[in-house]
Amino acid sequence: MTIIHRYVLRHFAPVFLLALIAFLGLYIIADFFEKVDDLLEQNVSLALSIAYFLFKIPFIVTQGIPMSALLGALVGLGLMKRNRELIAIETAGIRPSYYVAPIVCVSLVLAVIHFLVGETLSRTLNQEAEKISKEEFYNIKTPVTYGYENLWVHGRGVIYQILLYDVQKQSMEKVSLFYLDDRFRLAQRLDAKQVRWEGDRWVAENGLLLRFKGSEMEQEWFERRDLNLAETPNDFGSIETIPQELGWLNLYRYARKIRQEGYQSTPYEVELQMRVALPFTTIILTLLGLTIALRQDIHGGIPLSISVALGATSLYLGFFHLGSGLASANILPPFLGVWAGNLIFISFTLYLWMSHLGRRR
Repeated sequence: MTIIHRYVLRHFAPVFLLALIAFLGLYIIADFFEKVDDLLEQNVSLALSIAYFLFKIPFIVTQGIPMSALLGALVGLGLMKRNRELIAIETAGIRPSYYVAPIVCVSLVLAVIHFLVGETLSRTLNQEAEKISKEEFYNIKTPVTYGYENLWVHGRGVIYQILLYDVQKQSMEKVSLFYLDDRFRLAQRLDAKQVRWEGDRWVAENGLLLRFKGSEMEQEWFERRDLNLAETPNDFGSIETIPQELGWLNLYRYARKIRQEGYQSTPYEVELQMRVALPFTTIILTLLGLTIALRQDIHGGIPLSISVALGATSLYLGFFHLGSGLASANILPPFLGVWAGNLIFISFTLYLWMSHLGRRR
Protein backbone atom coordinates (compact mmCIF):
# COMPACT_ATOMS: atom_id res chain seq x y z
CA MET A 1 0.00 0.00 0.00
CA THR A 2 1.43 3.35 -1.04
CA ILE A 3 1.63 6.54 1.04
CA ILE A 4 -1.22 8.05 -0.98
CA HIS A 5 -3.44 5.04 -0.32
CA ARG A 6 -2.77 5.20 3.42
CA TYR A 7 -3.39 8.93 3.42
CA VAL A 8 -6.75 8.56 1.67
CA LEU A 9 -7.80 5.81 4.09
CA ARG A 10 -6.84 8.04 7.06
CA HIS A 11 -9.51 10.45 5.85
CA PHE A 12 -12.11 7.73 5.17
CA ALA A 13 -11.75 5.57 8.29
CA PRO A 14 -12.46 8.15 11.05
CA VAL A 15 -15.60 9.43 9.33
CA PHE A 16 -16.81 5.89 8.69
CA LEU A 17 -16.28 4.84 12.32
CA LEU A 18 -17.84 8.02 13.69
CA ALA A 19 -20.90 7.60 11.47
CA LEU A 20 -21.24 3.94 12.46
CA ILE A 21 -20.99 4.73 16.18
CA ALA A 22 -23.51 7.56 15.79
CA PHE A 23 -25.92 5.24 13.94
CA LEU A 24 -25.52 2.59 16.64
CA GLY A 25 -26.12 5.09 19.42
CA LEU A 26 -29.17 6.67 17.82
CA TYR A 27 -30.70 3.26 17.07
CA ILE A 28 -30.24 2.04 20.65
CA ILE A 29 -31.60 5.28 22.11
CA ALA A 30 -34.67 5.15 19.86
CA ASP A 31 -35.23 1.46 20.65
CA PHE A 32 -34.83 2.12 24.39
CA PHE A 33 -37.44 4.88 24.49
CA GLU A 34 -39.78 2.73 22.41
CA LYS A 35 -39.56 -0.15 24.90
CA VAL A 36 -38.98 1.62 28.22
CA ASP A 37 -42.71 1.52 29.14
CA ASP A 38 -42.83 -2.24 28.54
CA LEU A 39 -39.64 -2.74 30.56
CA LEU A 40 -41.13 -0.95 33.54
CA GLU A 41 -44.57 -2.51 33.19
CA GLN A 42 -43.24 -6.07 33.03
CA ASN A 43 -40.58 -5.45 35.71
CA VAL A 44 -37.87 -6.80 33.44
CA SER A 45 -34.57 -7.24 35.24
CA LEU A 46 -31.65 -4.95 34.48
CA ALA A 47 -29.53 -7.91 33.33
CA LEU A 48 -32.11 -9.01 30.74
CA SER A 49 -32.60 -5.45 29.54
CA ILE A 50 -28.86 -4.98 29.02
CA ALA A 51 -28.60 -8.39 27.36
CA TYR A 52 -31.35 -7.42 24.90
CA PHE A 53 -29.54 -4.30 23.74
CA LEU A 54 -26.15 -6.05 23.63
CA PHE A 55 -27.59 -8.84 21.48
CA LYS A 56 -28.95 -6.24 19.05
CA ILE A 57 -25.57 -4.59 18.44
CA PRO A 58 -24.29 -6.88 15.61
CA PHE A 59 -27.59 -6.50 13.74
CA ILE A 60 -27.54 -2.71 14.14
CA VAL A 61 -23.92 -2.54 12.97
CA THR A 62 -24.70 -4.47 9.78
CA GLN A 63 -27.60 -2.13 9.08
CA GLY A 64 -25.38 0.91 9.56
CA ILE A 65 -22.40 -0.18 7.45
CA PRO A 66 -23.74 0.97 4.02
CA MET A 67 -24.69 4.48 5.13
CA SER A 68 -21.49 4.88 7.15
CA ALA A 69 -19.41 3.86 4.13
CA LEU A 70 -21.27 6.42 2.02
CA LEU A 71 -20.55 9.21 4.51
CA GLY A 72 -16.93 8.09 4.94
CA ALA A 73 -16.30 8.28 1.19
CA LEU A 74 -18.23 11.50 0.71
CA VAL A 75 -16.90 13.49 3.66
CA GLY A 76 -13.36 12.06 3.62
CA LEU A 77 -12.78 12.79 -0.04
CA GLY A 78 -14.76 16.03 0.17
CA LEU A 79 -12.42 17.38 2.84
CA MET A 80 -9.39 16.46 0.75
CA LYS A 81 -10.87 18.28 -2.22
CA ARG A 82 -11.74 21.36 -0.16
CA ASN A 83 -8.15 21.46 1.14
CA ARG A 84 -6.92 21.19 -2.48
CA GLU A 85 -5.07 17.98 -1.66
CA LEU A 86 -6.75 16.17 -4.55
CA ILE A 87 -5.62 18.91 -6.93
CA ALA A 88 -2.05 18.38 -5.77
CA ILE A 89 -2.35 14.63 -6.21
CA GLU A 90 -3.83 14.94 -9.71
CA THR A 91 -1.24 17.55 -10.68
CA ALA A 92 1.39 14.90 -9.96
CA GLY A 93 -0.24 12.80 -12.69
CA ILE A 94 -2.16 10.43 -10.41
CA ARG A 95 -5.62 9.58 -11.74
CA PRO A 96 -8.74 9.45 -9.51
CA SER A 97 -9.19 5.73 -10.15
CA TYR A 98 -5.83 5.14 -8.46
CA TYR A 99 -6.26 7.14 -5.27
CA VAL A 100 -9.88 6.05 -4.64
CA ALA A 101 -8.97 2.37 -5.13
CA PRO A 102 -8.30 1.69 -1.40
CA ILE A 103 -11.76 2.99 -0.43
CA VAL A 104 -13.37 0.77 -3.07
CA CYS A 105 -11.39 -2.22 -1.77
CA VAL A 106 -12.48 -1.43 1.80
CA SER A 107 -16.11 -1.30 0.63
CA LEU A 108 -15.71 -4.79 -0.85
CA VAL A 109 -14.31 -6.06 2.46
CA LEU A 110 -17.15 -4.37 4.36
CA ALA A 111 -19.71 -6.00 2.07
CA VAL A 112 -18.23 -9.43 2.79
CA ILE A 113 -18.16 -8.68 6.53
CA HIS A 114 -21.78 -7.49 6.32
CA PHE A 115 -22.85 -10.80 4.75
CA LEU A 116 -20.81 -13.05 7.04
CA VAL A 117 -21.75 -11.28 10.27
CA GLY A 118 -25.37 -11.11 9.12
CA GLU A 119 -25.48 -14.86 8.53
CA THR A 120 -23.70 -15.84 11.75
CA LEU A 121 -23.32 -13.60 14.78
CA SER A 122 -26.01 -11.05 13.89
CA ARG A 123 -28.69 -13.62 13.06
CA THR A 124 -28.06 -15.74 16.15
CA LEU A 125 -27.91 -12.88 18.65
CA ASN A 126 -30.81 -11.01 17.06
CA GLN A 127 -32.96 -14.12 17.51
CA GLU A 128 -32.02 -14.15 21.20
CA ALA A 129 -32.92 -10.45 21.44
CA GLU A 130 -36.29 -11.05 19.77
CA LYS A 131 -36.94 -13.96 22.13
CA ILE A 132 -36.26 -11.74 25.15
CA SER A 133 -38.45 -9.01 23.66
CA LYS A 134 -41.43 -11.31 23.05
CA GLU A 135 -41.24 -13.39 26.22
CA GLU A 136 -40.08 -10.77 28.75
CA PHE A 137 -41.27 -7.43 27.34
CA TYR A 138 -44.59 -8.54 25.85
CA ASN A 139 -45.17 -11.87 27.63
CA ILE A 140 -45.61 -13.75 24.33
CA LYS A 141 -44.44 -17.35 24.37
CA THR A 142 -42.88 -18.60 21.13
CA PRO A 143 -43.05 -22.40 20.88
CA VAL A 144 -41.94 -22.23 17.24
CA THR A 145 -38.57 -23.51 16.03
CA TYR A 146 -37.17 -23.97 12.54
CA GLY A 147 -35.05 -26.79 11.28
CA TYR A 148 -33.32 -27.06 7.95
CA GLU A 149 -36.25 -28.97 6.51
CA ASN A 150 -39.24 -28.30 8.74
CA LEU A 151 -41.10 -25.96 11.01
CA TRP A 152 -41.81 -27.32 14.48
CA VAL A 153 -44.58 -26.04 16.77
CA HIS A 154 -45.13 -27.34 20.29
CA GLY A 155 -48.87 -27.23 20.87
CA ARG A 156 -51.09 -28.39 23.69
CA GLY A 157 -50.78 -32.16 23.72
CA VAL A 158 -49.49 -32.28 20.16
CA ILE A 159 -46.31 -31.45 18.28
CA TYR A 160 -46.62 -30.09 14.73
CA GLN A 161 -44.05 -30.82 12.04
CA ILE A 162 -44.84 -28.64 9.00
CA LEU A 163 -43.00 -28.30 5.73
CA LEU A 164 -44.71 -25.01 4.84
CA TYR A 165 -47.22 -22.76 6.60
CA ASP A 166 -49.17 -20.15 4.64
CA VAL A 167 -50.28 -17.38 7.02
CA GLN A 168 -52.70 -15.77 4.55
CA LYS A 169 -54.40 -18.99 3.46
CA GLN A 170 -54.23 -20.46 6.99
CA SER A 171 -53.02 -23.78 5.66
CA MET A 172 -50.20 -26.20 6.39
CA GLU A 173 -48.52 -28.30 3.74
CA LYS A 174 -47.09 -31.76 4.31
CA VAL A 175 -47.94 -32.02 7.99
CA SER A 176 -47.17 -34.56 10.70
CA LEU A 177 -48.98 -34.34 14.04
CA PHE A 178 -47.58 -36.20 17.04
CA TYR A 179 -50.21 -36.65 19.78
CA LEU A 180 -48.73 -37.19 23.26
CA ASP A 181 -50.33 -38.71 26.34
CA ASP A 182 -49.96 -37.50 29.95
CA ARG A 183 -46.62 -39.29 30.24
CA PHE A 184 -45.32 -37.59 27.10
CA ARG A 185 -45.51 -40.86 25.14
CA LEU A 186 -46.61 -41.00 21.52
CA ALA A 187 -50.29 -42.02 21.38
CA GLN A 188 -51.15 -41.13 17.77
CA ARG A 189 -49.47 -39.84 14.66
CA LEU A 190 -51.27 -38.18 11.79
CA ASP A 191 -49.63 -37.45 8.44
CA ALA A 192 -51.49 -35.34 5.89
CA LYS A 193 -50.72 -33.66 2.60
CA GLN A 194 -52.54 -30.53 3.77
CA VAL A 195 -54.23 -29.20 6.89
CA ARG A 196 -56.28 -26.03 6.53
CA TRP A 197 -58.60 -23.93 8.67
CA GLU A 198 -62.27 -24.15 7.73
CA GLY A 199 -64.75 -22.11 9.75
CA ASP A 200 -63.89 -23.06 13.33
CA ARG A 201 -61.69 -26.13 12.96
CA TRP A 202 -58.74 -27.67 11.21
CA VAL A 203 -59.38 -30.14 8.40
CA ALA A 204 -56.78 -32.65 7.20
CA GLU A 205 -56.76 -34.02 3.66
CA ASN A 206 -55.16 -37.09 2.06
CA GLY A 207 -53.43 -38.65 5.01
CA LEU A 208 -52.79 -41.54 7.36
CA LEU A 209 -53.63 -41.86 11.06
CA LEU A 210 -51.60 -44.24 13.26
CA ARG A 211 -52.83 -45.26 16.74
CA PHE A 212 -50.38 -46.81 19.20
CA LYS A 213 -51.69 -49.13 21.91
CA GLY A 214 -48.84 -50.80 23.72
CA SER A 215 -46.98 -52.91 21.20
CA GLU A 216 -49.88 -52.80 18.72
CA MET A 217 -50.55 -50.23 16.03
CA GLU A 218 -53.69 -49.39 14.07
CA GLN A 219 -53.68 -47.41 10.85
CA GLU A 220 -56.45 -45.57 9.03
CA TRP A 221 -56.25 -43.90 5.63
CA PHE A 222 -58.49 -40.92 4.98
CA GLU A 223 -59.25 -38.34 2.31
CA ARG A 224 -60.72 -35.79 4.70
CA ARG A 225 -60.79 -35.68 8.48
CA ASP A 226 -61.85 -33.01 10.99
CA LEU A 227 -59.24 -32.44 13.69
CA ASN A 228 -59.88 -31.57 17.32
CA LEU A 229 -56.91 -29.32 18.01
CA ALA A 230 -56.60 -26.64 20.68
CA GLU A 231 -54.52 -24.38 18.42
CA THR A 232 -56.17 -21.87 16.08
CA PRO A 233 -54.67 -19.69 13.31
CA ASN A 234 -54.07 -17.01 15.96
CA ASP A 235 -51.58 -19.35 17.62
CA PHE A 236 -49.65 -19.47 14.36
CA GLY A 237 -49.85 -15.71 13.83
CA SER A 238 -46.26 -15.15 15.00
CA ILE A 239 -44.92 -17.50 12.34
CA GLU A 240 -43.23 -15.51 9.58
CA THR A 241 -43.55 -16.57 5.96
CA ILE A 242 -39.79 -16.95 5.76
CA PRO A 243 -37.88 -18.89 8.46
CA GLN A 244 -35.50 -16.16 9.57
CA GLU A 245 -33.63 -18.58 11.79
CA LEU A 246 -32.16 -20.43 8.81
CA GLY A 247 -28.75 -19.47 7.48
CA TRP A 248 -28.33 -18.68 3.79
CA LEU A 249 -27.19 -22.16 2.74
CA ASN A 250 -29.92 -23.98 4.65
CA LEU A 251 -32.51 -21.52 3.38
CA TYR A 252 -31.30 -22.20 -0.17
CA ARG A 253 -31.75 -25.94 0.37
CA TYR A 254 -35.14 -25.34 1.96
CA ALA A 255 -36.34 -23.20 -0.97
CA ARG A 256 -35.07 -25.74 -3.49
CA LYS A 257 -36.82 -28.59 -1.67
CA ILE A 258 -40.13 -26.70 -1.62
CA ARG A 259 -39.81 -25.78 -5.30
CA GLN A 260 -39.04 -29.38 -6.28
CA GLU A 261 -42.09 -30.60 -4.38
CA GLY A 262 -44.33 -28.19 -6.26
CA TYR A 263 -45.01 -25.64 -3.52
CA GLN A 264 -44.73 -21.84 -3.73
CA SER A 265 -41.09 -20.96 -3.05
CA THR A 266 -41.07 -17.31 -4.19
CA PRO A 267 -40.88 -15.72 -0.69
CA TYR A 268 -37.87 -17.89 0.15
CA GLU A 269 -36.10 -17.13 -3.11
CA VAL A 270 -36.69 -13.40 -2.63
CA GLU A 271 -35.20 -13.63 0.86
CA LEU A 272 -32.17 -15.46 -0.52
CA GLN A 273 -31.54 -12.73 -3.07
CA MET A 274 -32.07 -9.95 -0.52
CA ARG A 275 -29.50 -11.41 1.87
CA VAL A 276 -26.85 -11.06 -0.84
CA ALA A 277 -28.13 -7.82 -2.39
CA LEU A 278 -28.21 -5.87 0.88
CA PRO A 279 -24.47 -6.25 1.61
CA PHE A 280 -23.81 -5.23 -2.00
CA THR A 281 -25.47 -1.92 -1.09
CA THR A 282 -22.25 -0.93 0.71
CA ILE A 283 -20.28 -1.05 -2.55
CA ILE A 284 -22.87 0.93 -4.51
CA LEU A 285 -23.27 3.66 -1.88
CA THR A 286 -19.49 3.96 -1.48
CA LEU A 287 -19.05 4.44 -5.23
CA LEU A 288 -21.90 6.95 -5.19
CA GLY A 289 -20.25 8.88 -2.36
CA LEU A 290 -16.90 8.93 -4.16
CA THR A 291 -18.48 10.14 -7.38
CA ILE A 292 -20.42 12.96 -5.70
CA ALA A 293 -17.32 14.05 -3.75
CA LEU A 294 -15.20 14.21 -6.91
CA ARG A 295 -17.84 16.12 -8.85
CA GLN A 296 -18.37 18.82 -6.23
CA ASP A 297 -16.62 22.16 -6.61
CA ILE A 298 -13.68 23.14 -4.42
CA HIS A 299 -15.89 25.69 -2.69
CA GLY A 300 -18.92 23.42 -2.77
CA GLY A 301 -20.61 22.74 0.51
CA ILE A 302 -20.16 19.30 2.03
CA PRO A 303 -23.54 19.55 3.82
CA LEU A 304 -25.23 20.06 0.43
CA SER A 305 -23.39 17.03 -0.98
CA ILE A 306 -24.46 14.96 2.02
CA SER A 307 -28.07 16.03 1.50
CA VAL A 308 -27.89 15.01 -2.16
CA ALA A 309 -26.31 11.67 -1.23
CA LEU A 310 -28.94 10.94 1.44
CA GLY A 311 -31.69 11.84 -1.02
CA ALA A 312 -30.19 9.51 -3.62
CA THR A 313 -29.89 6.80 -0.96
CA SER A 314 -33.55 7.14 -0.03
CA LEU A 315 -34.46 6.85 -3.70
CA TYR A 316 -32.21 3.82 -4.06
CA LEU A 317 -33.76 2.07 -1.06
CA GLY A 318 -37.19 2.91 -2.45
CA PHE A 319 -36.30 1.17 -5.73
CA PHE A 320 -34.86 -1.75 -3.79
CA HIS A 321 -37.96 -2.37 -1.68
CA LEU A 322 -40.28 -1.75 -4.63
CA GLY A 323 -38.47 -4.37 -6.70
CA SER A 324 -38.47 -6.82 -3.78
CA GLY A 325 -42.20 -6.26 -3.31
CA LEU A 326 -42.89 -6.89 -6.99
CA ALA A 327 -40.81 -10.08 -6.79
CA SER A 328 -42.70 -11.26 -3.69
CA ALA A 329 -45.97 -10.67 -5.55
CA ASN A 330 -44.72 -12.82 -8.47
CA ILE A 331 -44.83 -9.83 -10.83
CA LEU A 332 -41.07 -9.99 -11.38
CA PRO A 333 -38.66 -12.94 -11.08
CA PRO A 334 -36.91 -12.95 -7.67
CA PHE A 335 -33.44 -12.15 -9.04
CA LEU A 336 -34.61 -9.34 -11.31
CA GLY A 337 -36.93 -7.80 -8.72
CA VAL A 338 -34.37 -7.75 -5.90
CA TRP A 339 -31.38 -6.70 -8.01
CA ALA A 340 -33.16 -4.15 -10.24
CA GLY A 341 -32.41 -1.26 -7.85
CA ASN A 342 -28.74 -2.28 -7.61
CA LEU A 343 -28.40 -2.51 -11.38
CA ILE A 344 -30.08 0.87 -11.94
CA PHE A 345 -27.97 2.71 -9.39
CA ILE A 346 -24.67 1.09 -10.30
CA SER A 347 -25.35 2.13 -13.90
CA PHE A 348 -26.21 5.66 -12.73
CA THR A 349 -23.05 5.84 -10.61
CA LEU A 350 -20.86 4.63 -13.48
CA TYR A 351 -22.46 7.24 -15.74
CA LEU A 352 -21.64 10.00 -13.25
CA TRP A 353 -18.07 8.70 -12.94
CA MET A 354 -17.52 8.55 -16.70
CA SER A 355 -19.07 11.98 -17.27
CA HIS A 356 -16.78 13.39 -14.56
CA LEU A 357 -13.72 11.95 -16.26
CA GLY A 358 -14.95 13.20 -19.63
CA ARG A 359 -15.45 16.69 -18.23
CA ARG A 360 -11.87 16.75 -16.89
CA ARG A 361 -10.32 15.99 -20.29
